Formats: sequence, C-alpha cells, structure tokens
Amino acid sequence: MIDAPESTVSERLARYQDKLGDLNTLNVEGRLVRMIGLTLEAVGVNVPVGTRCKISTQDGHYEKAEVVGFSGNSVYLMPAGEIHGLSPGARVIPTSETATFQISEQLLGRVI
Repeated sequence: MIDAPESTVSERLARYQDKLGDLNTLNVEGRLVRMIGLTLEAVGVNVPVGTRCKISTQDGHYEKAEVVGFSGNSVYLMPAGEIHGLSPGARVIPTSETATFQISEQLLGRVI
C-alpha cells in the first residue's frame, strides 16, 4: 500500500475535476417533420414518453412540448402552450424539466 500525503491526493482530484468540467457534453436534438392539429411529430430524438422538449421557432424563441407517444423512429409531442412560429425542420431539444403544479385548496377532491 502506498501512502500519499492527503494534500497531494486532494490536489490531484481537484485537477481531474477541473478537467472533467471542461468536457463537452453530447447534445441530442431532433427535427420537427409534421404538425397535424396540436400533434407534433419529430424524428432523430429517441426519448421516452413524458420527456419535456423545447422546439425552436422562426423568431429564435422556444416553445415547450411533452412526448406523448412514438412510432418507429418518430416521437409525438403535445405543446404545453401556444404554438407560434413552428416550421418544418425546427429543432427539437429534450430538456431535464419536470412537470410541476401549484398546490392549493382548488385541488381538494381532484384526482392527481
């Protein structure tokens, strides 16, 4: 067993941690290929049902949507709000957002 001074080990770990922080992460994104009514279809983004995504608009903003189904290489999304400026080929980017809701007395008697 090799005994190394604690400061040397911590310094090494700190250097390795700094190097890990500099690594680029892999960004996964797909493309919007179809929109029928409020159902959006995207390809190139293989994520599970329930995943929240952001979709780029023509004016540089993003609209939020949630994956509600899939078929083959396509995923189907439902927008979380108004959908303005979406176009074929728009970027679809999965996010780490989770669903949230306000707790209040209005939830009494409701099934969640």
